[in-house]
Amino acid sequence: MPTSGLLFATSKIKNPELSDDIYNKWYNDIHLPDVLATGCAPIALRYKNKNKDAKMPYLALYPLDDLALLESEKFKNIPLTSDVLPGGGEAFENIEFAIRTYLPIQKFEGQIEKSGRGNCIICVAMEPAEGTDEEFDEWYRKQHLDMLSMVRGYRRTTRYKLAPGNDSSLPRYLALHEYDDSDVPGDQLKLVVGTEWSKKIIGEAKAFDRDVYELVKEAGKTGAKL
Repeated sequence: MPTSGLLFATSKIKNPELSDDIYNKWYNDIHLPDVLATGCAPIALRYKNKNKDAKMPYLALYPLDDLALLESEKFKNIPLTSDVLPGGGEAFENIEFAIRTYLPIQKFEGQIEKSGRGNCIICVAMEPAEGTDEEFDEWYRKQHLDMLSMVRGYRRTTRYKLAPGNDSSLPRYLALHEYDDSDVPGDQLKLVVGTEWSKKIIGEAKAFDRDVYELVKEAGKTGAKL
């Protein structure tokens, strides 16, 4: 039986001869179409981290109908060389990638479902305190997402858990909060994370990583949701 999931790929330029413009041209105009041509993912989304000091400034998201497709010959044979890239055109010689896979937990639209895609995703990776996974999930479902949905510009959230086979040192839980744009009201977010329950869950978490990304490129079935 197919196991749906998410391919989560961050990247950065490692060859100083590769310009940001050429890197994005290769990724947007060559690599994304090559990935989509395999039929493994219906859409491909690229984002850039708003933090200029981010170690891996770019993020690509590929929702998959079946994670097993990552082991297929058509996926393994995605071209990773191009004349566009310097030094012989090998992608791995020019670009550093960090790839994870996730299993879906929850999709949340809020009280008013919105069509289309926002231009911003706030990515939150967390490792809850030991033995609190059930409470962590309950917090998301019974309080946190309902409150987030009242923040101006909020669209939806998709939640995931790290799939088997990934680096076990990574936070196990991922939430992708989608907004109209990155101008999310800080005062409203403070109210959301200022509840006693939120302070307990976040304060006791073993890991809490938060990144704000802006949409760079959308390819495939544009408008399709994660």
